[in-house]
Amino acid sequence: MNGLHFGILPTPIYGAETPYQKQLAEHRELVRAAEELGFDHMVCGQHFLGAELRYYQPVPYLTWLSSAAPTMTVVTGIILLSMANPVDMAEQVATLDVLTGGRTVFGVGLGYSEREFRAFGIDGRTKVRRFEEALSFIRDLWSGRPVNRTGRFWQVEDVLPAVQPTRPGGPPVWVGGQSEAAVRRAARLGDAWYAPPFPSHAGLAALRAAFLEERAAHGLPTDGAFPLRRELIVADTRREAEELARRRSALRYQTYRSWGLGGEHTPTATAQAGTGVGIDVEQQFIVGSPDECVDRLGALRDELGMTHFMFKAHWQGLPHADAMRQLERFGIEVLPKLCGSA
Repeated sequence: MNGLHFGILPTPIYGAETPYQKQLAEHRELVRAAEELGFDHMVCGQHFLGAELRYYQPVPYLTWLSSAAPTMTVVTGIILLSMANPVDMAEQVATLDVLTGGRTVFGVGLGYSEREFRAFGIDGRTKVRRFEEALSFIRDLWSGRPVNRTGRFWQVEDVLPAVQPTRPGGPPVWVGGQSEAAVRRAARLGDAWYAPPFPSHAGLAALRAAFLEERAAHGLPTDGAFPLRRELIVADTRREAEELARRRSALRYQTYRSWGLGGEHTPTATAQAGTGVGIDVEQQFIVGSPDECVDRLGALRDELGMTHFMFKAHWQGLPHADAMRQLERFGIEVLPKLCGSA
């Protein structure tokens, strides 16, 4: 039985009504505690113009957070690459990689919010082409060779960038997505598929199979990293954990849907804040006692090849002290049983 890697998400749960110092202090405490408990990754995502939730931009935010937990690998989970300039992003992430001593993973995805695309003056119908071209440009800019190419959206004329990551070729690239097309794209263009928490358990297995099939069809390795998120609540009993999951997830999923999240392998029912109506805990979450959570995570490792599990303790409306207790319980009663070998 091979050990797993564990990551912590300093999740945005506040909007503009909460002083920024509170969010900073809570996230700093979270990653420090996670490092002490044996977590080895921290993950920060990206959104723009968030009113309900305040997303600080991941590259500077991870740089700052890494000073509180300097042994942890930082993961951009995810950068909305279809909205980014690849020259700017290549140098930002290369800088992050240098500042963390090579402990960086570049997680990227398309994005889904029409509000964000409009703000950047981008036609959302071009997001796949923009994403693919941007990622190709970034890999060229990290190649250590002169770059001279003209694409549909960007142009770089015969330059050898001095800003390079610590590793030849750059950090690992994890590509997010939840449709079969997105997962197959991740298989072709990325080093790993970073699975989001939205697909059902059966949906996750089907998407993992599609990823491996696409890798094999293109002669690419199938034994690499498989990082994923599943929403997880640990409690004394399964019934208690299910109730906590319904209460904690309702507002979050309502926010995602208001931003435009939808499509294949996405929860379709509208959650009613405070009730959890429409959240299929049985099909989407890992819930139960510590031993039940260990069993479920072990099955993901053994049956699907999961290598990294990304854990979220913070939820909208949940007091920080409760999130820290959930982190501590996971770190003491679940994580050690999965880290070693047997």
